[in-house]
Amino acid sequence: MYHLELQPDEYLHEYYHIDTYKKADSFPMQPINGPHDWEKTSIELVLPPIERKMPRRPKKNRRMAKDEQKKLKPGHLSRKGLLMACTQCGQHGHNKWSCTNSKHVQCCSSARHTTTQTKGKIFH
Repeated sequence: MYHLELQPDEYLHEYYHIDTYKKADSFPMQPINGPHDWEKTSIELVLPPIERKMPRRPKKNRRMAKDEQKKLKPGHLSRKGLLMACTQCGQHGHNKWSCTNSKHVQCCSSARHTTTQTKGKIFH
């Protein structure tokens, strides 16, 4: 608009002008104690729209409120606040897939390497 040298005020509706806001706020509003003090009118009540069934499978669980805590099954604990450790080196902050440290040497590593025979094939 500016590069065409047009004035933006020409394209604004009068509701957005400062004078309109000042006129609307010039009348003071008196507080009312409640709905029993409201003025009765002959206009029909506005009803909420009819609830329709939505065109997909409904969600299985209800949506929880923001302040509602997640319910755990009996005998289960949450992992919130639990520090997970790497199974390779035992350090915190990473898992075994991103571990760059060397493995702990186990004393029983030779016990793992045994020969088993299954259906005529030998596995080491």
